[in-house]
Formats: sequence, C-alpha cells, structure tokens
Amino acid sequence: MRAFAAVPPTVWQTDIKKLRGEPEAVAVYFHLLTSPHTNMIGMYPLDLQYVAIDLGSPLEGASKGLRRVCEAGLATYDEVNEIVWVHDMAISQVAPRLSPKDNRVQAVAKLLATLPICPITLSFYTRYRDVFHLRDALVLEDFERASRSPFEAPSEPLRSKEKEKEQDKDPGQGKEKLGSEGEELGATRVSDEREDPYEPRSSIEDGRRFLIGIGVPVSRMETALQRLMRGALFPCDVDEWKHEAVAMRGAA
Repeated sequence: MRAFAAVPPTVWQTDIKKLRGEPEAVAVYFHLLTSPHTNMIGMYPLDLQYVAIDLGSPLEGASKGLRRVCEAGLATYDEVNEIVWVHDMAISQVAPRLSPKDNRVQAVAKLLATLPICPITLSFYTRYRDVFHLRDALVLEDFERASRSPFEAPSEPLRSKEKEKEQDKDPGQGKEKLGSEGEELGATRVSDEREDPYEPRSSIEDGRRFLIGIGVPVSRMETALQRLMRGALFPCDVDEWKHEAVAMRGAA
C-alpha cells in the first residue's frame, strides 16, 4: 500500500468534470486514484467486489460507476484479467517523462512485470515505453517482444515457453483462442489485416451516432464505443459483430 497519493485540486476541472451529475462514477474514480490496491503507475489488479465494499455500494452500482469512468475515457478495465488502468495516473504520480538513469524507470518496470501480458498491459507498455525508457528494462523483455507482433486480444496471458514447445509438437494446437467481446472495456486491438481503425469521435454522443450509422449491433454497442473513442475500433470488428448478430437471429 502506498503511504501517499497526490490528487491535485485541478482534478475537479478536468477529470471529474466529465463525470458531473453521476455520483457513483465520481466515487469509483476517486477509489481508483486512492484505494489501498492502487499503485503509482495506475495499473493494477482490481476486483469489483472490493470497490463495492469500500464504497458501501451494491456491486451493480460499482460496476455501473466503473463503466461510466471508462466511457469518459479516464480508465480501461479488463474484466477477464480483472486489471484496471487509470490512464494518466502514471503521469501525475510518476512524471510525464523520465531520464534513462532515473531509479523510477526500474520501479515502473517492476510493477508492470507483475501483471500478465494482455491487451491492456501492452497498451500501457506501448504508451510509456519511450518516455519511461522501458525498452531497456530486462524484466520487460517479454513485453517488448509481444509489442512487436500483432495479436488478437487474447483473454489470458501469453503462453509459456513450455506450452509453446508442446504446440510445436502438435501443429493442430497452434491456433490462438480469441477472447469474447465482453472481456474488457476499451482494450487496444491490432488488426491482422493491418487496416486502419476508425477515427475517434469528438464526443460520446457523436460516437454512438456513428456506430448506429455503420450498423453495430446493440449487444456490442458499449464495447464498440469504448474502442472507437480509444482509436482501437477496426472495420473487421464491426463486420464480425454483424455476422455474429445474423447468425444468432438465424439460430433463434
């Protein structure tokens, strides 16, 4: 547990302004910034049950508040791995940029290395790799290798070397498993086709209207909105969801 966390008064004119009129979301956001589970990089394991207990809120209320925080672009939550990323926390709690010899480079690297390699942690690594000089951290060699290869939003950490050897013996087991779309909020995705993502919209409302216009199924609307606003929604995502919706209607 950190003994000290800096939350500047300006947060009310910046981050909290996006959550005005939604006390559940404001409470959840302050919990993300100051809870006993947090750390200086703003990326850590988070069980929603703990949030609900700490706030004295029903689990549904905590979940709703967290979803709203993510919709406002302040955080991302990976539901499968139960990891949260408070987007700009590393900047406010560490620094906007570190020198290569700063002791905090290794401190950041060690915190990130405790987490599994998955879309949300790779997104953090990609964002701070250069400004925090994380490329040179030995404990993040696997992150650097993973960041160089396109992947399809896995729902679990990358396979161990032992499992990779087993799959080399059995080519039939070499296909990646794709995670379901409900696994995370706003996680970054890299397209195998190398296509460009849709441009983020200026507001949540504009984004929702755009998604309706391109035919995103209602069941995938929130996930699509998260990806769109993060610049991580690809046309192939939308096509896949449309085919899925058609198949579900046919099965019914």
